[in-house]
Amino acid sequence: MIPIEIKKILRELFVYKNKLILVGIMGLIMAASETKYVMSLKDLVEGMENRNQAAVNQTILLILVLAILKGIARYVHLYEMNYVGELVAQNFRKKLQSKFMNLNLSFYNNFSTGSGGLISRMLNDIVIIQHGLRMFADLFREPIVMVSLIAWLFYLDWKLTLSIIIVLPLVLLLLRQMSQGIKKYSLGGQEELERITSTIKESLDGVRIIQSFNLESEMENRFKAQSSQFLDYRRRIHRLVEASGPLTEFIMTLVILGIVYYMTQVVGQEKATYGVFISYGVALLALSSPVKKLQESYVRIQEVYVASKRAFQIIDSTHEVPQSPSSKPFPKDWKEIIFDRVSLFYGTNQVLKNVSLKIGRGEVVALVGASGSGKSSLVNLLERFYDPSSGSVRIDHLPLNDIDLKDLRKNVALVSQDVFLFSDTIERNIWAGDFSKSPDRLMAAASSANAHDFILRTERGYQQEVGDRGGLLSGGEKQRVSIARALFKDSPILILDEATSALDTVSEIEVQKGLDTLMKGRTCLVIAHRLSTIQKADRIVVLRDGEIVEQGSHHDLIAKHGEYARLYVTTQSHSFSEK
Repeated sequence: MIPIEIKKILRELFVYKNKLILVGIMGLIMAASETKYVMSLKDLVEGMENRNQAAVNQTILLILVLAILKGIARYVHLYEMNYVGELVAQNFRKKLQSKFMNLNLSFYNNFSTGSGGLISRMLNDIVIIQHGLRMFADLFREPIVMVSLIAWLFYLDWKLTLSIIIVLPLVLLLLRQMSQGIKKYSLGGQEELERITSTIKESLDGVRIIQSFNLESEMENRFKAQSSQFLDYRRRIHRLVEASGPLTEFIMTLVILGIVYYMTQVVGQEKATYGVFISYGVALLALSSPVKKLQESYVRIQEVYVASKRAFQIIDSTHEVPQSPSSKPFPKDWKEIIFDRVSLFYGTNQVLKNVSLKIGRGEVVALVGASGSGKSSLVNLLERFYDPSSGSVRIDHLPLNDIDLKDLRKNVALVSQDVFLFSDTIERNIWAGDFSKSPDRLMAAASSANAHDFILRTERGYQQEVGDRGGLLSGGEKQRVSIARALFKDSPILILDEATSALDTVSEIEVQKGLDTLMKGRTCLVIAHRLSTIQKADRIVVLRDGEIVEQGSHHDLIAKHGEYARLYVTTQSHSFSEK
């Protein structure tokens, strides 16, 4: 029974059925040429025995034509099959990349080896599939060669051939035993390679922290341990594969020696010609090639099965953000955002507890509270990075689940503490706010974000490369580019998630100017630890342990001497001590 993963692989292959038909035709020509060559040896030797020069010349010419024909067919056959393998592998990468972009955040949070493990599945596993697909040509061609050669052997001496075939079950039993071990160790090896990729990515992403805390030896030891385990799995696989070769060859050697002995007896008794003897021997030797290739293909298929199973675990994942088949556009004349009795669980951990909140259009609402109080979780619901475990989030009376996801996110802009810039130019990073818009407004957005002047001071201005994750810019510069990106997007709803908390005082002043421009005329949800930055908010909502405990203006909440007043006094004392 063919595993479902292999069936899926075959469906991916059959997308290119025209190329596969050509591969099949060329494979038939190769098989026919090889078999006819072996058969021609009988005529060649018998012509030489009978001193029939015309027959010898004719056979030599035929063998030459067969060699040319086989060479051309082999080139087309292997070239097309390898190219199909590349196409299928690239399709897998596209599907994985598309899936990665549509999976919800809970999937990433729960994936054990993180983004490094996902990279491993896209690169390492797909390479295994690609190499394995090349063997599908062998699985089509070599059985034809094998059957043709066996038929010729039966024609030459059916009794001898029948006695040889009895040995085949030994080879098949050997393959079966070997395949079980290969599946087991291949899965272990690929999982360990996933961990290695994750460690490499962590090492590159966290190089500053690693060097700062002298963790170089720790990361090296982790890498060595993972590499050692990976090599152990690969050693076991190679041991199984390479051990099968000598055993198979030993069995074939015994068979060939027996045949040579048998044939010398038959030829000596003039029951067969030297032409039959040589043709039979060459056919038997030629038979070892398809047997070996089928054996190798069988091994590769086991690795393809494991790799494809891991790839399809991602591709077939149901962790995508669900969308309504009758989704509606984001409403133009909306009045308010409504969080209605919203609860949210991360696994078994409840982070929001029956939260109800209404935010009017154009209102600036600040969310404050200690770390882990649920501030970021609440705003994450607005862009559907997560969906509520219970309750609903609505724009007026329209649930977010019923709004087209792309249109929803088009109407919400995010500026966060952890600024992400693409490894591209400053211009492209600002334009990424909405590539559907003309870039004419780029400079205006940068000016409003208080970024235009520093951009012009760079060597290439707006064409300046920002480096990996914006590493060539300072923290304040990166933040101002992200504000310019949000201004260019020009969404009516704005989320500011700790947008200035990681900046020094000078950078914060510059960034705050850009934020003030960005917030004008928009509905804003602001998260900030520095309570001094949100005193002008229309309303302050205080969360504790996933619940709203207070809300009101800064002065009203201070007068209540409650949770907000306590937080405010604490942050003020911290600010004083820092000075």
